[in-house]
Amino acid sequence: MRTIMHVDLDAFFCSVEQRRNPTLVGKVFVVGGSANDRGVVATASYAARAYGIHAGTSTAKARQLCPDIIVVKPDYTAYTEAAQEVMEVLLSETSLVEQASIDEAYVDLADIEEPSEVFARRVQLRVATELRLSISCGIAGNKLVAKAATDIGKKLARAGKMPHAIYVVPPGGEATFLGPLPVDTLCGIGPKTTEKLHGLGIATLGEIGWTRCSDIRATFLARHAEELIRMARGIDETPMVYAYTAKSLSHMTTFMRNVDDPAVIESTLLTLSYDLARRLQRKNMRCKVVHCQIRWDIHSSIGRQSALSRATNQGPEIYERARFLLRCLWDQRREIRLVGVGVAQLGDYPQQLGFWDAPLQDIAAVPVPADPAEGRAIKIIEDAEQYMGKALSTHRMANMVAKRWTPYQ
Repeated sequence: MRTIMHVDLDAFFCSVEQRRNPTLVGKVFVVGGSANDRGVVATASYAARAYGIHAGTSTAKARQLCPDIIVVKPDYTAYTEAAQEVMEVLLSETSLVEQASIDEAYVDLADIEEPSEVFARRVQLRVATELRLSISCGIAGNKLVAKAATDIGKKLARAGKMPHAIYVVPPGGEATFLGPLPVDTLCGIGPKTTEKLHGLGIATLGEIGWTRCSDIRATFLARHAEELIRMARGIDETPMVYAYTAKSLSHMTTFMRNVDDPAVIESTLLTLSYDLARRLQRKNMRCKVVHCQIRWDIHSSIGRQSALSRATNQGPEIYERARFLLRCLWDQRREIRLVGVGVAQLGDYPQQLGFWDAPLQDIAAVPVPADPAEGRAIKIIEDAEQYMGKALSTHRMANMVAKRWTPYQ
């Protein structure tokens, strides 16, 4: 039987900021955007959580709940470097490590001879003393229950303090552990499924897995019903993935105020597309699908994707497809709060030439044509800068005085 340890960094972004600035220790603070910039909380310190402030809370709401709260601007480079330091500690103990996110990982304890709790305590101590960060661990027979064990261990810790918790589910005790827990405890049971279960009068995982199986099978699609029952019984055969490959990439921008100007939207779309292209090129990858997303307000968004005729990592091709999708999604009547571009079906695809493209041996001799999309956006930005009398960032063009351009003509 497998033994899996789930590792979760406690209030990770805040922990890194406390390591950089010890005066923040014990203070009510959050890492997130400015209240004047439609910011949201990325991570809240445990002192801030006592006020009901959590990740996803708007910064403005956080200030209402605690007027003296400290808002720290995020530094994702520092967080990535700190996460890598934690991974190096784990990998120094065993190679059977899967990084699930920037602040979570799974460790297969198959090669560990000492008791699992002793191993967890030692790793926890190393991270605390060597890196000055706090981790919590959950140990169980599979990934699903191990993550739930971590969450329960953190909830049982003293409020307002770093959890620094370890919770061990004994072998074969997964179903007993999960039985009395609320249905939304498990990763994979989201708000809609939870609402549907509550409508059936089902409140605990034990009811899903054992006493109400017939109701589950009658209410949900067969495949979904069987998956719910297996999960509630603590059965999970998800394998460890030691080498993770990104399946998609995306960039998005939230404007400082809602925008209905096509020039602003298109120039931002162009910037995002070229940023994605550079990331693909650095990874030596190409994409086969482009996705565009727009958001009207904080609760309403829409998106559409389109397959490309051939894989690409070039900015002009990504932008032109994203711009086409934008026109399908937006009638230029409603104001836009957020715009985003994504690429999917990534891979190390060979460069594929079109029928009219130059052969590879002659391609260096072919003059590179001007990019009409880039030129059009540059002209838009130059006109705006001339109008305002100062340089502009395309991500902040939403602040300028209203003036109409018609890039579609």
